[in-house]
Amino acid sequence: MLRCVIFMLIGGLWPFAALAQDLESLRNRAEQDPAALARLQQAASARDAKAAFYLGTLYSPLITRQEHTVVKGWPQTLHWYRQAARLGCARADFDLGLVYEKGLGVAKNTQRAAMYFSQMATIARMETALPSSAGSALGQRTGIHKD
Repeated sequence: MLRCVIFMLIGGLWPFAALAQDLESLRNRAEQDPAALARLQQAASARDAKAAFYLGTLYSPLITRQEHTVVKGWPQTLHWYRQAARLGCARADFDLGLVYEKGLGVAKNTQRAAMYFSQMATIARMETALPSSAGSALGQRTGIHKD
């Protein structure tokens, strides 16, 4: 039973991991390729949180690689990070927390930074929690009981 639950969890998460890898690869190609940049922008405009996050990293003045397709700047970085955060991307919440904590492109605001860090922690807790049915099966198999 436990083995079945583990395979179901891995099988259910595998497409998401592959999609995230594809978006990261698209982000890397977008540094040099305007067509890849357009596809990443299209995905982000279609409310894909991870695509919006990767666009934010592409525009971020702190992340310098070989970008030739965009002009680095905080306004675009913040636009895409905020969109990604609104769509539930914990990594965007974390980066926004750092932005406000350090005053990068915005006025320093520790309260706003704390809010973004709190949102990130909430999303991370939800993303790392086992589904209740899997947790129940695991508890029955190992003797661990939920409170």
